[in-house]
Amino acid sequence: MKPQNNIKIISKYAFMFFASQLMIFSLPIDSHAQSKQGSSAQSATSSSPQPASVPKAESEKTDPPVFPMVTVEGKAADEVAGYVAKRSITATKTDTPILEIPQSISVVTRHEMDMRSVQNFTEALRYVPGVTVDQFGFDGRGFEYILMRGFNGNPNANFRDGLSNAAQGLFFNSFITETYGLERVDVLRGPSSVMFGRGDAGGIVNRVTKRPNANPVREIEFQYGNFDRKRIAADVGAVSKDGTIMFRLVTTALETGTQVRYPNTGGERAQIERFYIAPSITWRPTNATSITLMGDILQNRSGSSPFYIAAPDGSFSNVLQSDPKFSRYNTNQASFSYQIEHHFNEAFTARQNFRYTQQTGNFQDLFSNGFLTADRPTFADRGTYATNERLSQIVLDTHLQGKLDTGPFNHTVLLGADWNQTNASLKYFEGYNNGFVPPGIDLLNPVYGVPIPRPDVLGINAKQRIDQLGFYIQDQIRYNENWILTLSGRYDRIHSKDNDLLSVSTTRVKDSAFTGRAGLTYLFSNGIAPYFSYSQSFLPQAGFDSNNKPFDPTRGEQFEAGIKYQPVGGRSLYTAAFFDLSKTNVLSRDPTDETGFRFMQLGEVRSRGVELEARAELLRGLNMIGSFTYHDVENVKDTDFRGKRPVQVPTTMTSGWLDYSFGALGIDWLRGFGLGGGVRYIGRVFNEEDNISTTPSFTLFDATLRYERGPMLFTVNASNIFNNKYIASTFFGRHYLGTERTVIGTLAFRF
Repeated sequence: MKPQNNIKIISKYAFMFFASQLMIFSLPIDSHAQSKQGSSAQSATSSSPQPASVPKAESEKTDPPVFPMVTVEGKAADEVAGYVAKRSITATKTDTPILEIPQSISVVTRHEMDMRSVQNFTEALRYVPGVTVDQFGFDGRGFEYILMRGFNGNPNANFRDGLSNAAQGLFFNSFITETYGLERVDVLRGPSSVMFGRGDAGGIVNRVTKRPNANPVREIEFQYGNFDRKRIAADVGAVSKDGTIMFRLVTTALETGTQVRYPNTGGERAQIERFYIAPSITWRPTNATSITLMGDILQNRSGSSPFYIAAPDGSFSNVLQSDPKFSRYNTNQASFSYQIEHHFNEAFTARQNFRYTQQTGNFQDLFSNGFLTADRPTFADRGTYATNERLSQIVLDTHLQGKLDTGPFNHTVLLGADWNQTNASLKYFEGYNNGFVPPGIDLLNPVYGVPIPRPDVLGINAKQRIDQLGFYIQDQIRYNENWILTLSGRYDRIHSKDNDLLSVSTTRVKDSAFTGRAGLTYLFSNGIAPYFSYSQSFLPQAGFDSNNKPFDPTRGEQFEAGIKYQPVGGRSLYTAAFFDLSKTNVLSRDPTDETGFRFMQLGEVRSRGVELEARAELLRGLNMIGSFTYHDVENVKDTDFRGKRPVQVPTTMTSGWLDYSFGALGIDWLRGFGLGGGVRYIGRVFNEEDNISTTPSFTLFDATLRYERGPMLFTVNASNIFNNKYIASTFFGRHYLGTERTVIGTLAFRF
């Protein structure tokens, strides 16, 4: 990094941090408020007001009302216990115990992210069953590649605070997540369109951001790691004396090198710079009303794509297709959101959630097809490209929740509507500059740093707009305190408009879909809850068939049976799920078209499997996470690849994590010490659609060591501690190198 860049980022952060301190200490603090750091114990709804009867007006009273501190009895107080969450709003949009949700859901808590020192979003999901991450190996550009039950989750599985975050640009742009700004991550597996509209069959991932809560928060972190990683972060918040105003500010700045190293350059590496700041404030004018405003700004600068050119025999080479003097991935992102909740009485509650997000991306890089010719077996040609992208999304969700009784049946009814608009634009510049051909690269003697001009031949100039309007209804019916029937239905209309500004052409497509979900759960008194469910999804897709008819959306359909067990009064959750999931209307090549560019909607992909998960406090001080995944994924209908397995989808995955706090032994000199470790196994994957070659399986080990004394917490975390050099996948002649060993030390003060 250049010294002036260091000074710029650190000074920017210092200004924001000290400004936040002034704001925090300017608020009158309730002397009875807890002073401990409480972020990891708060739920997604912990700042929500509770229903309260409105007192009669008393004209003789002139003193202003005093509102108590926020408490969520029996809910937020028990929402999270270390690694275990007991409730979620993601699956149903109502605050529901996980035992009562008839679908697979996993929750990655803030405590887990801190204990494992999660540095990017995909790391947070490494121990979740049914989810494959990092299939392109290490990637410092901020992209979040996710597979769920064998289906691509990028970007359509992306949600934040219950609202779609699934917008995607016309080339690279998609929204980036800063994990330090998260309170938890809810992973809902299986078709979920009934609550959220368009989405793929694998499920959704809901990022729950930090927001004001009843406990004052004061935390600052200093971090250093290998590759000269430097990060500073702060999380500060307070509550006014009367409890009506809560404030929070989260910010972090990062500078680091990466494992992406250019040969023959004296050790030059790709770099990453990131800055993030997220203020939020909650106002409770009455006990029945809560208004929360949130905003964030994220800047990400990274220097290279992590793509390695394969050697002539197909083996791995350390030659990168990019160049440190040319390759750039610069992203600026900002959002504003609000959440309003009002309790009319103990039975009826209205909520409205809104978010506007915008992002600009300026990317330039080199590319190689990766395939070497016989006459030049060690030489690869390269081209250049550059893009200017803009992406914005507006999401609005409004719903009314009512609790009703009809005879022996207790109903929690939800009626709602949501609207989502995405706008994207792209200018793509071709890889030739007035006759200049970018230099190729020799695998035996790669040369980097040769001056390469930015391309200026405009190849694509396009705009896209997508509007989605949906209406949904849900009824959670409880009978005799044991039976719970969940019924949901939804109707969506989607309009898309694509403008090609070069050819001056416009394409308009309209889609609509009905989706539903039905689930039945039985609650035993000992904490066992078997369930069965049926759910659907739909996802529009671009393109036209040979008759110039727009393709219909893909449809997902799943049957799932499972069992959940949460010991009464315990801090554990065990789940097992068995599912049969199919996705139809998948595009398949038209065999009558000689060009190979026409497709038909004859394809079907089926995914069957089992997923096991355990999150438990086994003994006092001893916590564990365990998961097992078996996925049988197959193209059951296709003109070319029938019976084949989709690429980059492992059949088997398993992981386990143990964490022990030595203070549980009662030995004075061991108090504050903790130790943890984990193992992750990812099975082999196919590299091509015709399943000719495979990338081998691999096993990785992680570890953590910590010491806590008073307000200070010092941790050392290591990922891939034995530095296993593995290939995550191989695709189109490129190798994707897995994440190497990372060692990070963090010094945190919480006061």
